[in-house]
Amino acid sequence: MKKLIAAALAALTLALFTACSNAGQLAYIGDEAARAAALTGAGLSADAVTFLGTELAKRDGVEYYVVSFTSGDSRYESQVDALSGVVIQSETAPLTQSASAPAGASLTAEDAKAKALAHAGLAETDVTFIKAELDRDDGRLVYDVEFYTADYKEYDYEIDAATGEVVSFDYDVEHYAPPASGSQSGASISAEDAKAKALAHAGLASADVTFVKAKLDRDDGRLVYDVEFYTADYKEYDYEIDAATGEVVSYDYDAEDYAPPAASGAISAEEAKALALAQVPGASASDIREFETDRDDGRVEYEGKIVYGGMEYEFEIDGYSGAIRSWEAEPVHG
Repeated sequence: MKKLIAAALAALTLALFTACSNAGQLAYIGDEAARAAALTGAGLSADAVTFLGTELAKRDGVEYYVVSFTSGDSRYESQVDALSGVVIQSETAPLTQSASAPAGASLTAEDAKAKALAHAGLAETDVTFIKAELDRDDGRLVYDVEFYTADYKEYDYEIDAATGEVVSFDYDVEHYAPPASGSQSGASISAEDAKAKALAHAGLASADVTFVKAKLDRDDGRLVYDVEFYTADYKEYDYEIDAATGEVVSYDYDAEDYAPPAASGAISAEEAKALALAQVPGASASDIREFETDRDDGRVEYEGKIVYGGMEYEFEIDGYSGAIRSWEAEPVHG
């Protein structure tokens, strides 16, 4: 019987691959189908669970959906093949693993900080922490821990949230630049100032370009503005501007034509918003609190946040297919 099931699944995967190849591209099953497959694998119905997130991930060339949900006193996480809908892996854990650890984690943020400090051979009194927060790396729940010493040497750690294992670490031998005292978010210049610096360096005027984004980011511990814009003939410029000094940290000019969101078959920002709102019955455009256009490896993506009914939803939508690449939901904390 197992051989027959395996053969049937293989045939289904091959048929899907062949059909999609004939159409010129592989087609993902989508978030809804992935959630349905995960529920079937867990033997649960949709009305018996609370979905935490559905995220598209990739490992060893295989693309799959990570579907997370809770039911009763348990937390479930399933990996569903993005093409065939087969459940690759499924894990179940009690929600009460630790009195103060988040769902899905055996360690608290303080535990993760202690693990990182022990590995670095430092004491808590020797460092200043920048962050210690939960993240996901290739479907693995980790704590992203970052701190620096009194002489501004920076350390970055990823600590497995279930086992406490050091997944990765990095020591920056260059001096860490701490946030400027008294400045908002550590920045001395505004986003508009950063845009002006980038335009001046490019020899362009604001009227000559369309901005894609101008937002704060951190690069090797340095607070920068990531500024991106394109010209009327779709030439693209990317800048990193030091948020404290206004210095041009790096820049890139793309000689190839930039494809703006409304071109080359891409969906518009309004269409992306509609797709996100459709996932939250009752929500309207006024409930979208954040929204921006971004590019990931040259591909247009829409990112945003919806706050409605006591819940906060964060999403990423593919700018060409309209597929929801990431969806996370959590209660709004008062």
